[in-house]
Amino acid sequence: MKKLFFVFAFMFLGSTAAFSQVVVDGVNINNLEQVQMVRMIAQERFLSSRVTIFIDYGQSFSGGGNRTRMEVINPQDGDRMKFNSVMHAVNFLIANGWTYQEAMVLPSDGNASSTGGSTQYLFRRDEMTR
Repeated sequence: MKKLFFVFAFMFLGSTAAFSQVVVDGVNINNLEQVQMVRMIAQERFLSSRVTIFIDYGQSFSGGGNRTRMEVINPQDGDRMKFNSVMHAVNFLIANGWTYQEAMVLPSDGNASSTGGSTQYLFRRDEMTR
């Protein structure tokens, strides 16, 4: 019986440690109290069904807007997270304490007639995780 208890306790502690970790460029944004909203940018990959996800939480970039500094990092292995679809990324943020607010499709270069733009989603920190 004690072994069963320890197995459940270990599983519970492991699952709570994995919760609330949205790591962007080595920073767990869920631990930043001043960050209340984030912008998720979804771009389709060339010749792939997967998407690349970038998170803008107001971080600064030295030397320009380097998008690699906006990628979501897997805290277990330090590699960039791979999302199967935009909804995979949306569900990831919701599961980690963020509430969907709205989405907008922005064309590239600000030209409404051009293609190749991105879809951007706004999320607010969930009231329960504050």
